[in-house]
Amino acid sequence: MERAMPTRRKSTGKRLRFEVFKRDHFTCQYCGAQPPDIVLVADHITPVAAGGATTIDNLLAACEPCNQGKADRSLAARTIRPDADLLYLEAQQEIAELRRYQQAKAARDAEIAKVVVLLQDEWAAVSDLEWVPSEALLRSLLTKHAPEIAEAAIQDVASKMQGGYVSTEGDRWIPYLFTVARNLAHEYEDGYGA
Repeated sequence: MERAMPTRRKSTGKRLRFEVFKRDHFTCQYCGAQPPDIVLVADHITPVAAGGATTIDNLLAACEPCNQGKADRSLAARTIRPDADLLYLEAQQEIAELRRYQQAKAARDAEIAKVVVLLQDEWAAVSDLEWVPSEALLRSLLTKHAPEIAEAAIQDVASKMQGGYVSTEGDRWIPYLFTVARNLAHEYEDGYGA
């Protein structure tokens, strides 16, 4: 009875092993362990016994316990441990973008607050009413319309309330303010206000 000759394993060589370890960031690609806690070996993804070649594309860094536990079995998909430096840089980029957004939002909110005060001052200058539109109302108006539209609407409605054309009782003037602003916006879009 003839015995089958075992497949002769080609030596990986120091240079090839080093290139594999360097590519894999000197990290076991199965468990994530790193020297000096473990000793790395170059493991065949497709085992030599199954016809796997000793090339950089078929090798990965593995610690001895993981390599021995795998034995000559092939892994359908290897899990590459993420590069910690890359993950750190991605997190730092996200933090920088969030900070930039927070700064821009704070600056925007501060500018809107200034415009609200200017609109309240404009209202007070046009009418002799003892009150001005609330900050929340003017912010709502500014979310729908440009500041110049809001200012023109304030001037129109305040003067009409001053003249008695628009009632000062209740909140019926609020929908009128938004209607005037919407109509002015349409006029500007059509080129009449330009």
